[in-house]
Amino acid sequence: MLFRYLLIIPALLVASHSLARPVATIDGLSNDLAARVIERTPSDGVRCDSPRWVARTWSRDLEEEIRRSLRARSFYAPEIASRLERDDVCWQLSVTVDRGEATLLRGFDVTITGEGGDDPAFAAALDNLRPATGRPFREDAHEALKRGLRRVALERGYLDSRFVTARVDVYPAELAADVSMEFSTGIRYRFGDTRFTVEPDMLGASMLERFRLFEPGEHYSNQDVERLRRRLLQSGYFDSVDVNPQTEVRADGNIDLDVDLGLRPRHEFSGGFGFATDFGPRIKAAYENRYLNQRGHQGAVRLNLSPVLQELYSDYRMPLRRGDDAWLIMDATVSREDTDSAESITQAVGVRRVRSGPWGTRLTESLNLQREDFDVASDDDVAILLMPGIAISKTRQTRQRPLEIGWRLDGQVRGASTPLSSTSFLQFYSRGSLALPLGERARAVGRVELGTTLASSLSKLPTSIRYFAGGDRSIRGYKLDALGPTDAEGEVSGGRHLAVASIELERAIRGNWSVAVFADTGGAFNTFSEKVSSGVGVGVRWLSPVGPIRLDVAHPLDDDGTSVRLHIGVGSSFQ
Repeated sequence: MLFRYLLIIPALLVASHSLARPVATIDGLSNDLAARVIERTPSDGVRCDSPRWVARTWSRDLEEEIRRSLRARSFYAPEIASRLERDDVCWQLSVTVDRGEATLLRGFDVTITGEGGDDPAFAAALDNLRPATGRPFREDAHEALKRGLRRVALERGYLDSRFVTARVDVYPAELAADVSMEFSTGIRYRFGDTRFTVEPDMLGASMLERFRLFEPGEHYSNQDVERLRRRLLQSGYFDSVDVNPQTEVRADGNIDLDVDLGLRPRHEFSGGFGFATDFGPRIKAAYENRYLNQRGHQGAVRLNLSPVLQELYSDYRMPLRRGDDAWLIMDATVSREDTDSAESITQAVGVRRVRSGPWGTRLTESLNLQREDFDVASDDDVAILLMPGIAISKTRQTRQRPLEIGWRLDGQVRGASTPLSSTSFLQFYSRGSLALPLGERARAVGRVELGTTLASSLSKLPTSIRYFAGGDRSIRGYKLDALGPTDAEGEVSGGRHLAVASIELERAIRGNWSVAVFADTGGAFNTFSEKVSSGVGVGVRWLSPVGPIRLDVAHPLDDDGTSVRLHIGVGSSFQ
């Protein structure tokens, strides 16, 4: 038996020798580039006992990969010296590379023909992607230019575009390259008919026409097709949207659109339980009818119950003019709010027009009739206000996970005047928030709130018009609406002005969890010379299926009677 094993050992040694692979070394290239070249030309087909012609084939493949890699980096005339030797163990390949001088772009000539010859979009693409003469010629830049021209053509409806010529002449001896292209755009296609199909068929033709964003004969563009798709999805009516340009059967320069739509369920009931420090335990219930009739009218009823706020809200929404996401909304609200600072009972009816505003904003014009029975500090009265107002908002979100990044701006102006109202005032309010990335897993969030009220008498203004500070979304470390001017008995009465600022640093730690540190400062004032209040603290966030849940522990810096306060809230601090 031992003799048999002794016979096997030499056989294994011979086999392992024959299965070994040769090794290549490259001098003259960066370590990363040399490693990529060797990786792209593996020696799988070469063994240590392979004949020279097999090893030489591998050597030539390696040299060609070096030349290909250097061409991609503007070096077209390298000098490559290879030495292939076999020692007692295996083949050894040594390659020395002198990449030489870079080849420069000498001539560049691009001609746009067809209907797109005068289209400024192609001129803009050439300005952005045109390689500079006298600089190293890069094949990737050349291909990026070609892709850019094709992309512009497809985006703007030149569906028959093609390169008539796309020539690159390289002169290694002269270290020069000349590029010439002729790009024929063909005709620019136009929109034909837009055909809507809805399942189930519960919206009238006039309602669907509201979503038509372009007329037959307008220039075709992929951007407009995508705008139509987004417009349909954002309308709230449909859970499936399929926009199909009939590019394969285009005729007479026109492209029809087939739009297949699936309606969302007509009725939706929702509800839930929650908790927030400002309001305590909360119960929410809502009902929405997404299409009351074939004209697309909608209605909703919402109920919010908590120890601090009890509210019943209903609205009736009608879509407005075609081609714009505009709504006319009539609403009614009955609410009761009872905080440590004030108590109020409010009944209100109103009408709003919500539409797209300038610079991509959302614009709301409103007229509200409100009756409010309020008791705040030493003021106990009933106010009746007819308030016109206008509000504007804009949000830009550039990243959602692991932490939201973006910004939001909100502004509002409203007022009332006697004799149509029990008192006169003019009020301005603005809020801005900004979330900036600090690497991939951290962010800084800043928030600023500013408001001011012009009124002859503050005592006649109801609670909903006065400014208060403090709470989960204001200055943490203090109770809801606990900060503001006080009366002779030391009770918070609310102020004419508001100024609050906050800074928060947040870092994602694991999964949907993150931690934060923050500082809030500001308050509500009658004069801006009054003392501000500040709070600092730490928090934990959980991105739950129903939205961000925030748990903050805050310490008020100017309240000796309270050491820390716990704040529990739902919703992003950025939004």
